[in-house]
Amino acid sequence: MESGGKEAITHRAAGEESRRQQLDRCVCDYVNPLVARVKRRPLFQKIIIANTILIALGSISGYYIEDRYIDEGQIGYVSLFVVSSIALSVLVNYILVKIAFRPLDDVTDTMKAIRAGHRSIRVPEITDDPQIEELSRSLNSMLNSMELQRKRAAASVIKAQEEERKRIARELHDETSQSLTSLIIGLRMVEEILPETEGEVRERLEAITELAHNTLNEVHNMAVRLRPSVLDDLGLAAAIRSYAKEFSENTGIKVEVSLMSMAMRLSPEMETVLYRVVQEALTNIARHAEAENCRVTLRRKDHVIQGVIEDDGRGFDPQAVLMSEEKGHGLGLHGMKERIELVGGSLEFESRIDEGSTIFLEVPLESEEVIW
Repeated sequence: MESGGKEAITHRAAGEESRRQQLDRCVCDYVNPLVARVKRRPLFQKIIIANTILIALGSISGYYIEDRYIDEGQIGYVSLFVVSSIALSVLVNYILVKIAFRPLDDVTDTMKAIRAGHRSIRVPEITDDPQIEELSRSLNSMLNSMELQRKRAAASVIKAQEEERKRIARELHDETSQSLTSLIIGLRMVEEILPETEGEVRERLEAITELAHNTLNEVHNMAVRLRPSVLDDLGLAAAIRSYAKEFSENTGIKVEVSLMSMAMRLSPEMETVLYRVVQEALTNIARHAEAENCRVTLRRKDHVIQGVIEDDGRGFDPQAVLMSEEKGHGLGLHGMKERIELVGGSLEFESRIDEGSTIFLEVPLESEEVIW
């Protein structure tokens, strides 16, 4: 009998537990969809629902307090209830508004990041408010359209610039250089037929000839800087090594070049972009870094080109330079990012004051984001 009683008690307890679980499931099945629907309501409706619930709870609580405390003259409880109700109402509305406007903080952060040069960042589109979701989608669509138009315009400008550089370099090489060479030959011929007695005239001819030689060398260097023929003839690796050697001779800054798996030619656009980025980076080092050594590393790995350009100079604040509104400030950094992004790549700056600077770049060999 005692064993049977224990089994009955156990059976009743199990039944009660089962009914409790079924009740919990029923409540969850009803409450969860209701909460989800409320969360998907616009901010205005959320505030109305929350305040309606607060008013209802306040009315019920007020009726209870009036029935129990006011008739007994316990005014302190009533005052406490009023203050608590006001505080609770303010707190609930504050939390609701704070949560509801959090996506707008994301919009602000996104705009700041884009202004700083991170143009690929977009506003999160999944929120609890359908109106803000629609706003985020529209904003991202507008940003994507503007970015595409900006890239196309930049690609057209850079392509036209490269074509113009190539044309000017060719004219300097084919016409100006040849004219200067003819001038030097003519001066040499005049110098040969000039009598030895004309010493002063001969000295002037030698000075003019030397000036013509220097001008010819400057024209040649200008043509190379505008568009190095070695880039078109021998490729990126040879062009970078040649430029690094010339850069070291002209500036006294030691340049170490490390090119790994870069023997195979790339597309003309890719080679031009990478060469211009290295050229601009070294130019900035010479102008601003006060460095003694720098290193250029390019590596072809799988289907990407990875690069690092670093120096031991005085460093700078990349964020401040990129966000500067001073005219002409940071154009070199923006130009490098612009070129890399046109071929679907990414470029980042890392630097601290008195600790040198480093540029990291990565370019896919094949990308759907290529504009140029």
